[in-house]
Amino acid sequence: TMEIQPTEFPQFALLPVELRLAIWFYCLPHRVVHRDDPFILRRLREEHKCWSVRPTLKNAAPPRIASVCRESRQVAMRWGKMVSQGYNWSLGPTWIQPRLDTYHLNFIPEAAWDSGDYDLDKCLLREFVIDGWNWLDGVPLSVPAEYCFDFDLKMQDISMMRDTPFIKFKDGLVDEDLNVVYNEYAYMYSRPFTEVSISATMAFITIHAKRRHAVASSLFGLLLDAPAQLVDFDDEQKIRSFRALFESNNSNRKRTEMIELFSLVLSPTFRSRVQAWREKVDWLMMATAWVRAKMNWESCIPFEDGPSSAWNPIIEDSFDNWQLVYRRNKHQNYENLFDNDNPWVMQAKKELPRVAPKILFMLCTDDC
Repeated sequence: TMEIQPTEFPQFALLPVELRLAIWFYCLPHRVVHRDDPFILRRLREEHKCWSVRPTLKNAAPPRIASVCRESRQVAMRWGKMVSQGYNWSLGPTWIQPRLDTYHLNFIPEAAWDSGDYDLDKCLLREFVIDGWNWLDGVPLSVPAEYCFDFDLKMQDISMMRDTPFIKFKDGLVDEDLNVVYNEYAYMYSRPFTEVSISATMAFITIHAKRRHAVASSLFGLLLDAPAQLVDFDDEQKIRSFRALFESNNSNRKRTEMIELFSLVLSPTFRSRVQAWREKVDWLMMATAWVRAKMNWESCIPFEDGPSSAWNPIIEDSFDNWQLVYRRNKHQNYENLFDNDNPWVMQAKKELPRVAPKILFMLCTDDC
């Protein structure tokens, strides 16, 4: 007969205080806290065949250890706080640990288009960045990939996407279609931006699993109170662990959308497309910094030589006095790249934030 392992540890109270506090800290969840939007939630529930609000509420609630005892509650209160998100579409107060969590904007430009307010996504992004930096103590941020540059996950509507990034300007006017995330930081904060942490979600997958299987996997925290997780897009081993948990539940066979997503994000084609996307994002961020310097905007990285010296070479197309700089012009078969030996380019690479492509997972233990 297999001996039953004890689940209690009565000697815990006899441990030194420092060790008990360290254990309580280790039990804190590391979450991806969502700034949710009801439109997106409705859409995701339909696509993911998930009708429960429990994962959303659990992700916004204080950690489980906050209810164990006074000592554990003190640890939870030291690292986290309840905040009321000041948005018209907010789903209520949210618990966040700025030094442990990532703050995710669960909103896409398509939602703004459907609402008829075409500037809503930029307004929300600006408020999101301000909140993350100011009253959330510089918490790492996560945004959908579309905020950095177009990315069609399933390659279904390529005609609506920009194939290559570009910048457009004349005199003191600049096309607003820049790297909006970096641009919002640069408008409000002084350089350098090396402490800025930005993730871009390339895909969002909901996993329905039995509670016992989810606990055994350890993928969503020790106490299952971290139901949202970000994983590097190229961490194949970790992604396969999430898929194994997904496949442990037979009810997921009906979720063909999620099955296809797993196959897609584990494919070499997906990884190569993300790499190509990241190169475009890096170029656009550098080009945005270049425009800010050319216009001598606040918090710009100043030139030592003339602006044109940063390019190798720079080719400008003029149209109605507008200057356009494309990363790659397929029609005329040329590229505009930065000169890696230029002092301004080297300094910009040291200062600019790096966008990390991620896969976002959400756990649901309900029978949806």
